[in-house]
Amino acid sequence: MKKTTWVKNYSNNFYIDKNSKYDSIIESILKDRNLSLDENFNFNPLDFQDMDKAVQRVLKAIEEQEKIYIYGDYDVDGITSVSLLYLAFSELGANVDYYIPLRDDGYGLNKEAIKFLKEDGAKLVISVDCGINSIEEIDLANELNLDFIITDHHEITGILPRALAVINPKRNENKYEFKYLAGVGTAFMLALAIFNKKNNVSALDKYLDIVAIGTVADIVPLISDNRKFVKRGLKTLNNTKWIGLKQLLRKIYPEDYQDRIYSAYDIGYIIAPIFNAAGRLEDAKNAVKLFLEEDAFKCLQMIEELLQNNNERKEIQKKIFEKSVSEVEQKELYNRNLILVANKSFHHGVIGIVASKILDKYYSPTIIMEIKETEGIATASCRSIDGINIVDCLNSVSDILIKYGGHSGAAGFTIAIDKIDEFYDRVDKFIAENFENNIFNKKIQITEILEPYKVSYDFLKQLEVLEPFGSKNHTPVFAFKNCIYSNLRFTRNSTEHIIFDLHKNGYTFKNCIFFNGGDYYDLIANSKNIDVAFKLKLETFKDRYMYKLQIEDIKNSQENLEFSDEIEKNGKDIKFPIETVAYTRRNDLDSNLSLKFNEYNGIDLIKDRTLVASLDENLAKFLTDLHKNFSYNFSVKLKEKILKTENINLYLEISKDKDLNSYAIKEAQLFMDIKKHLLGDFNYNSIQKKVLSSFFKNKSKTLVIMEKGRGINTIISTISLYALQKKQKISINLDLKEADFYIFYNFENLDEIKNLKTDNILVINDKNINLENFIKILDNYEIPKNIKFLSYSDIVNEKKCYHYFLNNYEKKILIDECNKNIEILATEDIKIHF
Repeated sequence: MKKTTWVKNYSNNFYIDKNSKYDSIIESILKDRNLSLDENFNFNPLDFQDMDKAVQRVLKAIEEQEKIYIYGDYDVDGITSVSLLYLAFSELGANVDYYIPLRDDGYGLNKEAIKFLKEDGAKLVISVDCGINSIEEIDLANELNLDFIITDHHEITGILPRALAVINPKRNENKYEFKYLAGVGTAFMLALAIFNKKNNVSALDKYLDIVAIGTVADIVPLISDNRKFVKRGLKTLNNTKWIGLKQLLRKIYPEDYQDRIYSAYDIGYIIAPIFNAAGRLEDAKNAVKLFLEEDAFKCLQMIEELLQNNNERKEIQKKIFEKSVSEVEQKELYNRNLILVANKSFHHGVIGIVASKILDKYYSPTIIMEIKETEGIATASCRSIDGINIVDCLNSVSDILIKYGGHSGAAGFTIAIDKIDEFYDRVDKFIAENFENNIFNKKIQITEILEPYKVSYDFLKQLEVLEPFGSKNHTPVFAFKNCIYSNLRFTRNSTEHIIFDLHKNGYTFKNCIFFNGGDYYDLIANSKNIDVAFKLKLETFKDRYMYKLQIEDIKNSQENLEFSDEIEKNGKDIKFPIETVAYTRRNDLDSNLSLKFNEYNGIDLIKDRTLVASLDENLAKFLTDLHKNFSYNFSVKLKEKILKTENINLYLEISKDKDLNSYAIKEAQLFMDIKKHLLGDFNYNSIQKKVLSSFFKNKSKTLVIMEKGRGINTIISTISLYALQKKQKISINLDLKEADFYIFYNFENLDEIKNLKTDNILVINDKNINLENFIKILDNYEIPKNIKFLSYSDIVNEKKCYHYFLNNYEKKILIDECNKNIEILATEDIKIHF
């Protein structure tokens, strides 16, 4: 069981932006990650240095029918980059071919390949996803009079190759500022610039699914333009123009390949590995052919080969992983600063994946080696944890390495077999001398400590606005504190994963799964209460939605004391209306539906006094609590109904019921009913009483100067409900030109107010203004001296303190105590009662 540390990666959401349509947590994530919801391309590809040169040279080659070669890498980024430019150039009538080296030939450009391309008649070569550090190879191309355009996205480690054009988002000379495009994104920029020159930019939309696959597979940050590429590309997948890709999706997702809402997860864990397997075990050109082939029957044959390769890759990977874990456990390598496993039976094509899986299991820098006895060397793939740059580790032993390279988190090298033990000892010592032990504690970034009522269909649908998830825009990890568990068990036929039910504040979440969490079984079983960190997923089973908790980490609540609870918001942070889904067999339903609280603390959906469905238990508990604690009532609207195999899905919108059901004849009773509807057992405060008395009793034009937080909305709602009961019209900030009552809040054009020919005018302003012929009321109020004000950050650990999120019963007790000679702790929200 790896050691973990929970890190708070959020800011407390105490105030609700009522103008936003998203939950405050979603709004906070959008802001913290600087995520834009704009999917439009707002860039100019000519902002790349050398782009104009590249465009001119490609257009010349197309016009003169010179042979163009696309030279790519054997991973998914390289495969998609090659496919993209080949298809795009073919659409423009180019004489184009492509070349991808075998994995055994090594990464990037090589001299033998360049000679072959020249002999094959190439006049122009465009590298994709490689070439930025190929100085000698480009010099050779120049000697052979072979024009070269480099498109790459990797780090620039020295001088630039002397190519005709070098296009790389990391060039400092670029006007284009985003530096983290994938290789396929960089290639797309070249295609965009060319199609822009041809006034045919819209034709490139069909290539965005290819761009999305390569971008996700290369694990570049899914922010800025990468985010736009992937969001639009995922939508393009449903109607992809590429026969091979369409056939592959049909094979993988036979039931819903055209209707499916594709995600970055689909690409990263299901689609991309199939393309990647070709380059890992055989020839990556087989994956390119699938994008290019137009014969459906041939595509099916290719898909079978790719799936067979992928299955073979999985089997090889599984065996290497199991052997590696066995050696780690037998030799207790997890106690060292570095895990290193070397074996002559390992396959170089998958040792990188295995290194990643070992790192994930033990959270330790990991190196997996393939020993090549006949050559006397070993080739290695390295993966590292946050804070330990694996290249720095390799630099410390560079004198015994044949070659090496990479970046902070991943690298590779070649070493003589007889130097492996020395390498292990020296790197292990280097890590021990340069890093603290706590660096081996995996940091779990907690986005928010949730209250259980948050986990709902509505919240999970809102989470989708944050997608696609990936590097720098990870799937949010939430947490529950002090939970009870039940039905703890291992998954069927395995002790690797565990499942349990979780209970928190009367809410139940069934079948929470913890993949690779078998080591936590004893910790959970020996804990009275547990804290859980989890990701949320919206799944379907038998045509019903289920919100699932996918566990990321678990701690004993008594030992996780530094990670404190948050202020309970009691549901007052939820923005209505909220959406949910109910299930029925009746197909005769329309919008004439209502909700009814039943005797079992559930909520029934009613049509003509007949039960047609019930809300799910957790949502019913939440709405019932709001009804009890804050006197909320609710109305329901049927937005859509969809006939499914198992049932009819009713897509509902639940709103706070603002309607007042009053049968009062006398106005005094009507105002009592309105007050009860708005405030429950509380009274109007001093300024509210003065304003309503002036407006209704004295029937005067009224100007009130009052600050926010003193109940402005209650005044406006009181007048609105009165007008509604009297079937009269109300105009707020002149949204109606003719009305019975006019209300102006911080309205700037005072002349328009003066021109109204009625006394039924209320003007509310937070600045001290004057209006002729208006009764002016200033908000003069006194706060009892025994109240001590605290900020929200100060009251987290205070058990008895007035704040906005308390329920009405708790507020009433504290308000009553304000008249006693004892200290009352409160936030500024208490001012609304005086």
